[in-house]
Amino acid sequence: MKGLSWKYEGSAEDAIQGIDLEVAPGEVVIITGPSGAGKTTLCRTTNGLIPHFFRGDLRGNVTIADLDVRVYDVPVLSAITGLCFDNPSNQLFNSTVEEELAFGPENFCLPSAEIRNRVNEGLQISRLVGMEKKSPHSLSGGQQQACAIAAIEVMHPQILVLDEPTSNLDPIGTALVFERIRDLVKTEKRTVIIVEHKLEDVLPFADRMIVLSNGRIVADDKPLNVISRAGLIEGMEIQVPDVTRLAYKLMEKGINLDRIPVTLDEGIEAFRKILSHRIVLPNAPLRNSGKKPPMLSDRISVQCEGVEYSYPDGTQAISELNLTLREGDFVGFVGQNGSGKTTTAKLLNGLYKASRGRVKIFGEDSSGKEADELASIVGYSFQNPDDQFFARTVKEELEFGPKNKNLPSDEIGRRVREVARDLEIENYLSHSPFSLSQGLRQRVAFGSIMTLDPRVLIVDEPTTGQDYARAKTVMEICKRFNDTGKTVVIISHNMNLVAEYCNFVFVFRRGAIFMSGSPREVFSAPERLKETSLAPPQITSLFQALSAEFGLPRDILDVESAIAYLTG
Repeated sequence: MKGLSWKYEGSAEDAIQGIDLEVAPGEVVIITGPSGAGKTTLCRTTNGLIPHFFRGDLRGNVTIADLDVRVYDVPVLSAITGLCFDNPSNQLFNSTVEEELAFGPENFCLPSAEIRNRVNEGLQISRLVGMEKKSPHSLSGGQQQACAIAAIEVMHPQILVLDEPTSNLDPIGTALVFERIRDLVKTEKRTVIIVEHKLEDVLPFADRMIVLSNGRIVADDKPLNVISRAGLIEGMEIQVPDVTRLAYKLMEKGINLDRIPVTLDEGIEAFRKILSHRIVLPNAPLRNSGKKPPMLSDRISVQCEGVEYSYPDGTQAISELNLTLREGDFVGFVGQNGSGKTTTAKLLNGLYKASRGRVKIFGEDSSGKEADELASIVGYSFQNPDDQFFARTVKEELEFGPKNKNLPSDEIGRRVREVARDLEIENYLSHSPFSLSQGLRQRVAFGSIMTLDPRVLIVDEPTTGQDYARAKTVMEICKRFNDTGKTVVIISHNMNLVAEYCNFVFVFRRGAIFMSGSPREVFSAPERLKETSLAPPQITSLFQALSAEFGLPRDILDVESAIAYLTG
């Protein structure tokens, strides 16, 4: 890329500008930065979607394997560059998972035996063995993402470009994706470009880290060199691995480590050394009874009693589900992709009706209530925001719920203004929600529920497509909502945010509650969590790994608590 700039049709500003970038064969490059920085736009130039699909003004030059993207169209460039979108449902269109995985190899006219081998390879990568005949759109969000990644990988492209490839995946699924990428880099010397906000799993094998801001490259260096630029990292709220943050915080206090750790294993080695040499002297364990919402009451807001649910194709998604939420709870639903979290959410707000058992909302059986009646009581923000958009503009999308509640126009205007301000979408009110980036669409979808002011708020993957700063913004809005005594449920694979904000956690497995408790209780049982493809926050795993040797507590949940414990 030389002097590359792109302005979308109808936009007043360049999405990316003055990009000079060379990526060598076999190189692994991370691209990160705030939402709206131009990361997805940059990805779209690597297989010809820009300029051949999206309309706009392209300046400068882009060549992929010596092919000029102005000259060669998407079908040619896609044989070289495999691009996985930030929203997987946008690239899944076949009738079954099996057909989705076979589509690319079939278009390369490969022999049928080779196509079958590649389909099997894709099923293993995506953990979708046994789901070959299912429609991709009947899968959970995480399973769709895994399917989309596998559908690209089985084409064996020379260059892999992955835009937020693990945003909907559980921790184990994330680890499997990056393990596969490591293998491809090591054995086949593939070139890989990864747009990622979660850096913990990808930093160890990346050659370079690029930070984009306002459409420009503001950093391009070895990953640790970029991370060491504290002002840049903190200013953009980039989420670095817990062990790396802990190391830099200790260095600020005059405690030096031989090397800066990135992975959990590196962290165990580094901190074992400073503990063995008594460079830090831990305090007495920090004891905390756990977060209790300020207005938690004994009144039950949601109750499921022996609930079961089966999809029309006969797949049992929920079996014997029993759970109780109190008014004022801030609850996390966590679990492996396809474990029943989203299905449960849709049962709570009436989009699905239980096959057996009862769902009670504030003591009333919800089976006789329609979804539109329940929507103003139990607000649900979808995992895929496109599933709930239909208005022409962001403003109309935010107004829709309050208008249907027949609220006065001045009250509707007040709610829209406040929500747009809090979510930093004021500048997009006249835009079509479908024209926005994944992160912005997610915030608009969330905002359309907030303007309803429901008594129970369910947010499905609130941090998808968000940089760390805006993920925190969404969670802080949920917290303020909860502080008024409302019930909040988040469905998330971000264990750090679950640990920080939730007072109670339900762990789902195979359509039922596998375990539950406070974040400290749940994350203090890593072996049980592993059975559900989950893992505690990295800082918690670090302390647990060193607990027997040095007497460290097993329930440290964040870096700030770790610093306080280690240094006072």
